Amino acid sequence: MQSATPELHLDIPGGFYSLGLDLDGEDRLEQLWAIAEEIWPTGTDFQREVAFHSYREMADHARAENSFYAGFCRDEAPDGRLTTASLLARLDPPDEPDAELSARGLLEALSANDNNTVEEIRVPAGPGVLVLCGIEWQADPTVATGPSLQLARADVYLPLPRMQRLLVLSLTTPSLPDLPFYVSLLSKTAHDLTVSNGANPDSDSGDERRSTVTDHVRADFG
Repeated sequence: MQSATPELHLDIPGGFYSLGLDLDGEDRLEQLWAIAEEIWPTGTDFQREVAFHSYREMADHARAENSFYAGFCRDEAPDGRLTTASLLARLDPPDEPDAELSARGLLEALSANDNNTVEEIRVPAGPGVLVLCGIEWQADPTVATGPSLQLARADVYLPLPRMQRLLVLSLTTPSLPDLPFYVSLLSKTAHDLTVSNGANPDSDSGDERRSTVTDHVRADFG
């Protein structure tokens, strides 16, 4: 009897809008337009069109990086600030089939960059690595004096030997005061993921997935 192919079950944090990488063609475009309408319910058609094209560009960029999930959140923090972040997930070929050796190699390689803050982590799925760094996004990389934006990025690398893949979760935010909160969301996603033999694992009530980012910010930062 042939065993079922292992499947990854990833619980995306509540408040994130999926950019529909699992959809094709018109279905993905319809989802992106629906997000634009939800975010700008009282906005103009021009505002919704600008948002739609921005989301489509984000989705195209994510697909080019072989991500299987791309999403973003946009909400208001308790003090009135806009808090926002993007989340990508992809599966890469592993450099080493053994999870412990793979995590150790990743820790050493990623620590070589002085701009990275690198930590070992361990979740139910196994060992991994958390990387924190700051990056500068430029609207036009060819123009050194062009508009730029300071971003904080958190990456989680988790070897998944049953799938023979390396899971990479990448979260980027310009909302620097909220970085600890977003890292806690990323950590929870890593802790809750499961790899099954093709059967759907028991699901929870879903209340946490339905809660908004604002609710989580209030809980984490008062």
